[in-house]
Amino acid sequence: MAAALPSTEAWLRPLDRARTALFVCALELAPLRSVLVEKRHRIPALLLAHAAVAFVLAVFAPTLLLVVGPLLLGVPHLLADLRYLVLRPRLAKLARAWLFGGALLMLGLRIADLAGFSGLLRYELLLAALWVAGSAALGATRYRDFRLLVIGLAVLAFSALAWLAPATVRLVMAHAHNPIALLIWALLFCQGRGRALAVASVLTAGALLLVASPLAWLGFKHGLQQSFGLHAFAAADQLAPFVQRAPLALGVVASFAFLQSLHYAIWLHAIPQEATRGEGTLSFRMSYRALRGELGSWGLRLAAVLVVAVPLFGLLSPLRTQSVYLSLATFHAYLELGALSLWWLARPPRAVSRATARCGAP
Repeated sequence: MAAALPSTEAWLRPLDRARTALFVCALELAPLRSVLVEKRHRIPALLLAHAAVAFVLAVFAPTLLLVVGPLLLGVPHLLADLRYLVLRPRLAKLARAWLFGGALLMLGLRIADLAGFSGLLRYELLLAALWVAGSAALGATRYRDFRLLVIGLAVLAFSALAWLAPATVRLVMAHAHNPIALLIWALLFCQGRGRALAVASVLTAGALLLVASPLAWLGFKHGLQQSFGLHAFAAADQLAPFVQRAPLALGVVASFAFLQSLHYAIWLHAIPQEATRGEGTLSFRMSYRALRGELGSWGLRLAAVLVVAVPLFGLLSPLRTQSVYLSLATFHAYLELGALSLWWLARPPRAVSRATARCGAP
């Protein structure tokens, strides 16, 4: 007799059955069959479908996305960050320890800031810049590489700006980190650069449309002006403090909410599916086993507590919980930049690659 499934997997069995039944029903529809069967069609189609819903919500209820998104999807997407950038890749032990240790350091500085130790932001940004530069150095196969010079100059410029205007740099990073997930998916995970470019172009056009058109202003007039105590103008003061015109400021808020929603979708849908072998998708039980194998029993328990605790605290105090989460989650923007830098330097320069190819080497 087969061994009994662990209790958690037994609870997941009904979900897997419902998932299978839903998938079978969807395959009976010819238009959906051609999209769902092949990964190269399924991932862009579901991303664009998510983007369409997020676009409408960003127009008519951007504050709903800004509050609910981090509370429900924030912790799961941080776990995906760690899994697919640190735990799963075949990294050298030193590189993995560097990425993980830097994340813990950044998290510790955020905790200190919340505890009342003010004046740390400049040093936090400087350490983040060094973390990214060190990641690039660990990925480099040779040190006479122009890419190290490019990253070094970028780090120096970032450090200078961070010292002179740390609050402005933090605001810029808040806006810049959402598209980083799209870049990571396109460069590190997506198997078809052409479709990645096509999807990225559509999503970028949607974000720019929200900023440049009157859609956000019309949505403000006819939609939800506030959600869970967050008013659209208060969000504009946080995300676009230097913009004087209300329609443009609301457009920035809507674009940020749209891109943040896509950021979560990429980490929770597109990247996990790209990283899965074959054309199928993982069942709930398979996902659970993978999580248990990567995080360990205690790591999995801690992750489960956080996934449940953040929404529960959000029910009691949504804006406070959202603010604390966003502050603590700052580290993952620099983790993504560090992983990108490491990957870029680990690739051989194009000229070397071409020379190697001409020599017939693998």
